[in-house]
Amino acid sequence: MRLLPRSLFWRMMFVLVLGLVLAQIIGSVILLRDRGDVLQHNLGLHLINRITAVVQLIEQARPEQRKGIIQIFDTPEFRVSLSDRPRPQEENAISPRPLVAMLRRNLPGHERVVVSIIPMESQGDHRAPGWRDRPQRRSKRGPGSRELMRMSHMGFQAQVQIPSGQWVVFQRPVPEDAFSWRSQVSKYLAILVLSIALISYIAVRFVTRPLGLLANAADDLGRNINTPPLDEAGPAEVRRAAQAFNNMQRRLRRYIEDRGEILAAVSHDLKTPITRLRLRTEMLEQEKLQAKFSQDLDDMEQMVHATLDFMRGAESSETPVPIDIMALLEALQEDMQGMGQKVELEPAELEPFVGRPLLLKRCLINLMENAVRYGSQAAVRLEQTAEQLQIVIADRGPGIPESERERVFRPFVRGEDSRSRATGGTGLGLSIARNIARAHGGELILRSGRDGVGLEAVVSLPRK
Repeated sequence: MRLLPRSLFWRMMFVLVLGLVLAQIIGSVILLRDRGDVLQHNLGLHLINRITAVVQLIEQARPEQRKGIIQIFDTPEFRVSLSDRPRPQEENAISPRPLVAMLRRNLPGHERVVVSIIPMESQGDHRAPGWRDRPQRRSKRGPGSRELMRMSHMGFQAQVQIPSGQWVVFQRPVPEDAFSWRSQVSKYLAILVLSIALISYIAVRFVTRPLGLLANAADDLGRNINTPPLDEAGPAEVRRAAQAFNNMQRRLRRYIEDRGEILAAVSHDLKTPITRLRLRTEMLEQEKLQAKFSQDLDDMEQMVHATLDFMRGAESSETPVPIDIMALLEALQEDMQGMGQKVELEPAELEPFVGRPLLLKRCLINLMENAVRYGSQAAVRLEQTAEQLQIVIADRGPGIPESERERVFRPFVRGEDSRSRATGGTGLGLSIARNIARAHGGELILRSGRDGVGLEAVVSLPRK
């Protein structure tokens, strides 16, 4: 999916955190809904029971005692008053039907019962201390328990007509503490999400770190087969992966060592008969036949050396050191110009590159000789960024079709089919050059020239 992060670490973080956060949100929504219903029902029931008790007490008392009873129950948080007529209803007042029904059940025979939720600013001088002043807009769906939960800026008012014809008026602000738990739950959820993200980060990093180490080790192995083995520690799966990697490295090292010994033996065994044939050729009396034999032996010796160089690939005991690439190219330019070859070099200021000088020299010589051989001249320029160094070797020859550019990197494949010494080469130069570039963690590609003429060999070397 395009929306998912590219790295395994962030994908695991995304899935894990998203799943846990969604689970917490769903759980919190259910908790808020259930607790809201229960809390509002309990608050409403407590309030209705208190109103019922006061009304019954006032009804049972003598008229002259009612004022004293009202003074006893009248507090800033629970206002009680006695009036000859009901208070007028505000336009934006809401009648909570569940509370009206509860109050009428508790006070049978009292038909004139008015219960409303009123914005505190509409109460004028009758507001109790602690009542708030900001109104809440009226819901279009009608009052209910969940609607009451949203009325944290409203006041409760109940009016009950007693048999004497008077009205007992009760006023109470919606307690702030009754709704503060919502903000507390939100804070708890935010802290929980941050904790989940932090714990997930640590857990996922712990899981993916061995994969990163394995990837780095594999990358280093491509440059140097003698890199230190991986530490075989951690969970069972990580230990197995590290053991498998170390076993692979040991097998590759043994294979390369065995191949090197075989190459040394082949090189020695081939040079001996070639030397004997060259001596016997010198003893031939026919100069024309002698010249043909000598040319064949030279071609054979060149093929042997080129093949051995290719089979050795980028194997070298050289230790990477800082290299002045510009100085190396200037030395190669001077050597080739001394042999009558045309080489142009654009000056550039470069930072030292850490690599193996002899291998890089072999790589660049092969590419520059190809440019001169097939394009009559070599033009070398350098391009660098903070991440990599590019060495571009261009010629003015006929070039290579794009469909054939990858094929010429195969051993013994050349841009033209002849094997004559006039065109030279054995078809291994590009293969050797690419092996050396890859041994440095880079790459070698072929592309068309700047103006569509000729061919450019581009060596990309990463800076560490």
